[in-house]
Amino acid sequence: MQKKDVLTAAYLKEKDRFADLVNVLCFEGRPVIQPEDIQEEDSAELQIRRTGVRTETKKRYRDIIRKVACGIQFAMICVEEQSYVDYAMPVRVMSYNVNRYEQQLRTRKEEHRQKRDLKGDEYLSGIAKDDRFLPVITIVLYFGKHWDGARDLKDLLNMKGLPPRLRELAGEYPIYVVEVGNFPYAEQFRTDLRQVFGFCQYADDKEKLKAFVKKEWEGLSNLSEDAYDLISAVTSTEELDKIKEEKQKGKERKNMCKAIDDMLADAREAGEKAGREEAKNEIIYRIVKDYLEEGIPKETICRKLEKLFSINQETARKYFAG
Repeated sequence: MQKKDVLTAAYLKEKDRFADLVNVLCFEGRPVIQPEDIQEEDSAELQIRRTGVRTETKKRYRDIIRKVACGIQFAMICVEEQSYVDYAMPVRVMSYNVNRYEQQLRTRKEEHRQKRDLKGDEYLSGIAKDDRFLPVITIVLYFGKHWDGARDLKDLLNMKGLPPRLRELAGEYPIYVVEVGNFPYAEQFRTDLRQVFGFCQYADDKEKLKAFVKKEWEGLSNLSEDAYDLISAVTSTEELDKIKEEKQKGKERKNMCKAIDDMLADAREAGEKAGREEAKNEIIYRIVKDYLEEGIPKETICRKLEKLFSINQETARKYFAG
């Protein structure tokens, strides 16, 4: 995981925040999900492929996954943090979800194998006719304003010249992308998600940010450390770290409006530069992750990075520890 992935996962580890997020994004702010309805799940996604006598395995990790009680039923609700637009996101989300269904399938097959309770077609299938899996739902939390990538698998398919009937059979696979920078219902949040979303939305507009800070002064003055860390990383505003340090040392609270003025005046240029560097790092981390999953040796990956991004070997190696 990269820094923002880790901070987002740590921030949403609090069940009241996760419940608040799901309630606003999925239920128009109604308190359908309660913190006690949420269970943590292992974020590891296991891929197992058997071809003849060979068994190939891969392990990758989702940002956040929770088992959530929805009335009398459960669902797997996942959150993927995105700092950049991934133009292959529908395929990526579909792959993640399929892996989770395959894990449920393997578990169910093992249960039946131990019970030896299947016959006929059920025995050949490995599961019973009436077996059902928990739904897997993925929310893409994009910390930007304009997602111009695909929102459905069909957006990535070349349908030109294809007969209408085949276009229908190709099927749809929509993904749920939430643009934090444009999300219009941030005021429905009951936790400090309200301040996190709001700050991210107005970070690039001095006047709007000052108005937001004035309106949300009480909440911003009492932000927790993990909320400060997430906002600072997402908006590349190091000044927030200084404000957090002052609070930790028990010093008199710095005027937030003055801090915002200082931040925008002194750190805008540095923040933009850091943002560009962060975007570059996100791409390199993704390349390294994909290559490793394909089994490509680290030395080969390092050489590719050196050539693609004009970096030295020492710098290239650092991306394996991210």
